[in-house]
Amino acid sequence: MAGAVTGEHERYARYLLEFANVTDAEEPDLVRAVLTDPDRVMAESAVVQHVDLRAAALLTGPAFPAWAARLGELLADHRYPARRLREWALLRAVTTGEDWRETDLTSASDWLQR
Repeated sequence: MAGAVTGEHERYARYLLEFANVTDAEEPDLVRAVLTDPDRVMAESAVVQHVDLRAAALLTGPAFPAWAARLGELLADHRYPARRLREWALLRAVTTGEDWRETDLTSASDWLQR
């Protein structure tokens, strides 16, 4: 990540910009770097924003499962982004006709149920 910025709002904006321009190969390193930010809430929010944009773009395509698995490993210790990624995977299952359980959907967050 280029250049140091101090305020959390500036860092958040910088993270979103870097996520918007990240390559597939660089994505894991960027996610790891963002998640080391001292403001965990802000960092996880930036990662979730990225997950939302990327998952929406990949949702029904063949690259989604590998991408989600790769990201899932990075997010395992981060409850909020890990849950969002799981919910994107559930949405994919529902959308593409893959197997899913009703209890997974009924216990999902309001975000997914809308």
